[in-house]
Amino acid sequence: MKNSLSLTVLVENTAAGRGLLGEHGLSYLIETDDSRILFDTGQGFVLKHNAQHLGISLQDLDAVVLSHGHYDHAGGLMTVLEECNSTKLFLHPAAIKPKFSQRGEIGSPIQDMAILEQKFSQLIWTEQPTEIIPGVSVTGTIPRTHPLEDTGGIFWQDAEHEQVDLIPDDQSLFMDTPEGLVVVLGCAHSGVINTLNYIAKITGKDKFYAVIGGMHLLNAREDRLQATAEILRQYQVEIIGANHCTGMNAIAFFWHELAGKCISCPVGTRLKFGS
Repeated sequence: MKNSLSLTVLVENTAAGRGLLGEHGLSYLIETDDSRILFDTGQGFVLKHNAQHLGISLQDLDAVVLSHGHYDHAGGLMTVLEECNSTKLFLHPAAIKPKFSQRGEIGSPIQDMAILEQKFSQLIWTEQPTEIIPGVSVTGTIPRTHPLEDTGGIFWQDAEHEQVDLIPDDQSLFMDTPEGLVVVLGCAHSGVINTLNYIAKITGKDKFYAVIGGMHLLNAREDRLQATAEILRQYQVEIIGANHCTGMNAIAFFWHELAGKCISCPVGTRLKFGS
């Protein structure tokens, strides 16, 4: 367990603060006493600007972690490499596979493993739960067991829309803090319920302090929203920071159902855990 840990939102759909910019995407900087981890990179248009505006350097990162390979999470990889070209990259093998939706190609700007191997000091594949630094880990592939949860949309592995992409690369980060376990979601394409249940199984914990990030509930029916709210109650979550792809209807639902637990998490948000 780290004595202190902070999470700063560098990229998100909305921004709070003069000079900060919003972008459809996510990126968080996680800092401990001795480590700096970038979880996702946004699309790449505002990451550097927002970091500079917040007085944050993207140099000397100990690790870059991708929640999955969609453009709004992996698109800023080149921006990161401009600033920091000697760091580890943690990602699922499927994160660099081609990805498509009804809008067209939505995958990572770097899909050539040779380039990644050349640019990053080390590639660590995260199909299984993987420790980034002591006390901070990613889930790897999350089992899909809940009947109400799906990927949150129709995705394919090819431009012809013949091979469905179930997004096996979707993974979330979890951190052991003095207040308790903190979960950081990218898009939760595996489902929030599946994700929290899997982290509970991995860690043996039955309580989470905070759940932050995208929940991909844009088109979710009320029964799924109710089930998601119930799992957040079950795990006694104290702080819920739903953002990015959660959807306004779902966010409003949680603010009503879980009054006093929800916070907004736009660009510029900084959460501190521990002393």
